[in-house]
Amino acid sequence: MSNAHSLTTVAADGADFHRLAVEVEPETNLLLRLLEPFVIHDVLPSRVACAATSDGLAVEIVFAASADLAQRLHGRLSVMVGVRDAVLSPAARAGGAVASEHRTASHRAA
Repeated sequence: MSNAHSLTTVAADGADFHRLAVEVEPETNLLLRLLEPFVIHDVLPSRVACAATSDGLAVEIVFAASADLAQRLHGRLSVMVGVRDAVLSPAARAGGAVASEHRTASHRAA
């Protein structure tokens, strides 16, 4: 039996699930600064994963929001000092766990 039927890309309120994969400099306050725009826009991430790499941090943030708001959050994170790269992609949610087409930040750092 396929799990495809249990995957959804839309939250209960109709917002889409998104994934922001962010690579940042190894600065202690950057994780907090990455989450600040979510607070400002009243978006509670459903998952935040952070892994140290050899030269920085790999952070994955999964959240439900409209496409316009997801683009706005991506834009804000992309221009932050210390952010090397930020990639926005769709994410799917299955049974309380988030499944995405890409490997999580913790797997990339391993």
